[in-house]
Amino acid sequence: MSLLAAPIIAIFALIVSVLCFVIILVLIKRHSAKFAVYESQSQTHELLVNNLQSANDKLNVLVRELLLKQEQTLTENTLVSKQLEHRIKSIQSQTNSHKELISQLQTDQGDDKFYSRAIKLAKTGADINEIVTECELPYAEVEMLISVYQNKDMR
Repeated sequence: MSLLAAPIIAIFALIVSVLCFVIILVLIKRHSAKFAVYESQSQTHELLVNNLQSANDKLNVLVRELLLKQEQTLTENTLVSKQLEHRIKSIQSQTNSHKELISQLQTDQGDDKFYSRAIKLAKTGADINEIVTECELPYAEVEMLISVYQNKDMR
């Protein structure tokens, strides 16, 4: 048996080796198909990552441009705001000047009414006390008006 056992063991070992080789080949084919799928997915993921990186770079450029435009707009708005503020102050100043002028003209017109009335009274020969009381003018001014306007009529 020893002579027969060695060739049988050798044949058995050869069959087992061939079977192992076939199994390994089948496993390699399966794994190579899976590996090809994984490699394809990896390439697809790399393309996606590259596309996302490119889109991200474009978005960063757009954000920088928008920030620059925003800064320029803010600067322009600040300048316009300062100009408008200056114009408003100028118009307020003019308005205040006009109000003062109107107030002064109204006061002057009020005084003119008193003086016009005093002159009329002086021309008609009214006495000094009557004119001071009625026109609310100082005594010295009424004296001067009487001396000027009553003398004119006498000439």
